[in-house]
Amino acid sequence: MASAEWEIDAAREVVRAAIAAIREITASQEKVQAAGQFSRDLREWSDEVSDIRDGEVVKIYEAEKLSLAPLAKRVGISKTRAHQIIKAADKARETGEPAVKPKPELVVAAIVTSAKGVLVARRNDGKPLWTFIAGEREDGEGPADTAIREVREETGLEVAAGPVIGERQHPRTKRWMTYVAATPTAGTDAFVGDEDELAEVRWVSLAEADLLMGGTIFEPVHKHLSETLEA
Repeated sequence: MASAEWEIDAAREVVRAAIAAIREITASQEKVQAAGQFSRDLREWSDEVSDIRDGEVVKIYEAEKLSLAPLAKRVGISKTRAHQIIKAADKARETGEPAVKPKPELVVAAIVTSAKGVLVARRNDGKPLWTFIAGEREDGEGPADTAIREVREETGLEVAAGPVIGERQHPRTKRWMTYVAATPTAGTDAFVGDEDELAEVRWVSLAEADLLMGGTIFEPVHKHLSETLEA
């Protein structure tokens, strides 16, 4: 067995062992937190591996001058995925920008915390099912302005915006996200203010948020919540 194959097999065994260890945790909250952290780590590693794969697909395509069907068969992916990878690489060369470019719209997520926990919402469209209160920035708004407006419109709460926790291109939606800390200024009784978009809003613990969002909470946000809700 080649060295790379042996190392990959060893990595698989480490993952299996980690999952088995999580299953053995008896305390439910600790199990949820451990599973959430491991899920976030796996997602980050998966993104890195995908970047490596895509780069190698482009190298093979350029070196061997294959058409899409033989290329897809050669590297073990669908013809559609092969076309997406090559098209993104061609666009990156033409524009000089990254192959996956963030959309120009900025989405601001308000990370609202109180003694009751962190405020989350269940979306009607299920994309995703559970989320923080968020929306697109309007003309002339800064991230703090958008956070305050979206929370007011979607939950009826008045909040004060704090610092920006972090920014990223969302791994699923590919939209550019800014996460802003916020705290209520006039009570914590939240309600669904936009019934077309939301089915429910509620305060939850960090462990519950991890469970509802399937371990996908952005790491800087997770760290902020861990420090804020335990303070």
